[in-house]
Amino acid sequence: MSDKTYLFKQSINRMLQRIADLPSGENIMANDIQLTKLLSISRTTVRACVEHLSAMGLIKREGPNKVVLRQPNESDYFDIKDKNSTKDVQIEKYFLDLIHTGKLLPGDRFSELSLAKNSSCTTITVREFLIKFSNNGLIEKIPRGRWKMVKFDEDFARELVSFRQMVEMKAITELLKSPQEDPIWQELNELLTQHKVVRADMENRYLEFPDLDNALHYAIKKSTKNRFTNQFYDIVSFVCHYHYQWDKTGELERFTVAIDEHIDLLNNLVTHNIAGAIMSMERHLQTAEITLLRCVHGLEN
Repeated sequence: MSDKTYLFKQSINRMLQRIADLPSGENIMANDIQLTKLLSISRTTVRACVEHLSAMGLIKREGPNKVVLRQPNESDYFDIKDKNSTKDVQIEKYFLDLIHTGKLLPGDRFSELSLAKNSSCTTITVREFLIKFSNNGLIEKIPRGRWKMVKFDEDFARELVSFRQMVEMKAITELLKSPQEDPIWQELNELLTQHKVVRADMENRYLEFPDLDNALHYAIKKSTKNRFTNQFYDIVSFVCHYHYQWDKTGELERFTVAIDEHIDLLNNLVTHNIAGAIMSMERHLQTAEITLLRCVHGLEN
């Protein structure tokens, strides 16, 4: 199965989980249209996954229905942890770089074909990525294989920030419970060193901050084991970390404030100062909220 893409394997695993979660006595899966919406994948991928599950003897088609024949075993699932295929990673990195560098702005339109050509990926890989990414609220589909960058309003931004605060405050309290021998503490120490190096030459290296920002928040989020929280937080993270990057006004100043807050937070974390870490996190998230809202308003002007 090495020729299968990460998206295919992920979709299979999610379908298997939906089968496992069916209430007792029920044996009918969601239809193809419902699965495209529930899993944010194309109908082509849905059909390929259904064929795979049928070949495994898990389901069979009976007219419009997919009847479950047996419950999934552990061996039915793909091992995909940290194993995105090269092309899946490639299109994601290319597309997010376009946003980060300001080459895609609110209102801009682009095509699947142009992305495929410029990223050296297939149109199928590009389309699957865009369908998945569209859940973030940053892009919307328009006719003829084209897409448009969109922006959200203040109410939507506040709701996202509120959810982010809830998740990250929960995550940091779980992180602080980690034992001393947990590898997370070494990871955080290394992040602290990297932050200090960039901060010492901030004027020349401030564009390195977004990668440090993602690394720190991802490290913190790892402490939250809830799969549903993690799935929705990924969407929030995409929006919060990339929407404000469209507004380049005062970027050095914003990143300087943020990296100082990161260093304060990391110092409290690695010294296991529980009260200090929680206060640092609250302060950092409040600053992030203000920054995001300012950028939203700035982009509307």
